[in-house]
Amino acid sequence: MRFDGKARENLEAAERLLPSDEADEVDALCNAAASRAYYSAYLSVADRAQRDSRPVNDRGYYTHDQLPNQAVAWEILSADEADDLRLLWGWRVKADYHEDHVSIEEASEAANVARAFLALIEEAVS
Repeated sequence: MRFDGKARENLEAAERLLPSDEADEVDALCNAAASRAYYSAYLSVADRAQRDSRPVNDRGYYTHDQLPNQAVAWEILSADEADDLRLLWGWRVKADYHEDHVSIEEASEAANVARAFLALIEEAVS
């Protein structure tokens, strides 16, 4: 199963959940946007790993805590890109499990970073 389509869908969802201008900031759904942005990036990396025939765990997926390091070892991500994936994961955890909310700035940055991860798919296909 390819994850490139799911990665694109999650990025589109993140972008739709963010305001198009400052006047709409009150309507932003920052927690949901950050969560979707993380999954866009995660699925982008997972797609590359699958295309490179990299093994998944016995449950059939790449674990969130190990994927950044594995992706560096597999030469899918640089160390800086792995740090970005960890940053997105941290915002996803904050969004989904903590009392604090993801800020509009964090959610917007998450969507920007996710766009860069999605470019990994485009780069690998070319």
